[in-house]
Amino acid sequence: MGKIPTLTRFALLVLIFIGCAAAARPTAVSAQSSGIASPASGDVISGQVTVTGTAVHPDFLRYELAFLNQSAGATDWVVFADGVNQVTDGVLAVWDTTAGRGSGVPVFPDGRYQLRLRVVKTDYNYDEYFVTDLTISNEGPTPTPTPDETAVAATGTAVSAPAQGATEGDTLVPATPIPSLTPFPTPTPPATPVPPPNSEPAGNQAADNQGGLATQLENANTGRISQAFWLGVKISVGIFALFALYLILRAVFRWLWRLVWVKKVRGD
Repeated sequence: MGKIPTLTRFALLVLIFIGCAAAARPTAVSAQSSGIASPASGDVISGQVTVTGTAVHPDFLRYELAFLNQSAGATDWVVFADGVNQVTDGVLAVWDTTAGRGSGVPVFPDGRYQLRLRVVKTDYNYDEYFVTDLTISNEGPTPTPTPDETAVAATGTAVSAPAQGATEGDTLVPATPIPSLTPFPTPTPPATPVPPPNSEPAGNQAADNQGGLATQLENANTGRISQAFWLGVKISVGIFALFALYLILRAVFRWLWRLVWVKKVRGD
């Protein structure tokens, strides 16, 4: 009976070790805690758009907002805003979808777009969140030209005067001349935006696309692979410890059973 406390203490130590190992495992912040709240997928937007959402991570370095013009068949994302402070349910950026329209060369032509939020970590890996099927619609109906009020007034008030002069006493009074009508104004057609000529050769575009692919491969999220590996190691250690505890408890139970059985036999 003197060995029972020793085995019990050993079993308790094994249980304490397993509990400490489980508590020491870092609790990762769920990637779903970050993302874009507004605008939402399928929204129609125009003018100044306030992009709200959350960009947080235990190893936060910065966040980036980028757009992709689906209507133009673009394949490269263009970053238009970034930040170095974490944001929780707040404003990530203000997106001016009317940029360039005053000069006739809009940066964001009407069409379908995607938004991307990238949360960059201190090891330069990142998590990404997307909003799809956004429609930018800044083009309003073409205004109908209104006739000049002066021309309408002249048309309504023009009065024919007598062709011959009238006499007042012995003096001949000249006839009042007919006023000339103001010509109807011709509406000026709106200027047609002319996109700038694309002077970049096709070879350079292909090289840029290859460069973007290479950058994405270089920025492969190796951090997730490393986390998965260590998680697997810890799970394996935990399973092994549980199996060892099972063997120990089984041996203790058998030993106690033999001890009780021997005492019972001797008593009989």
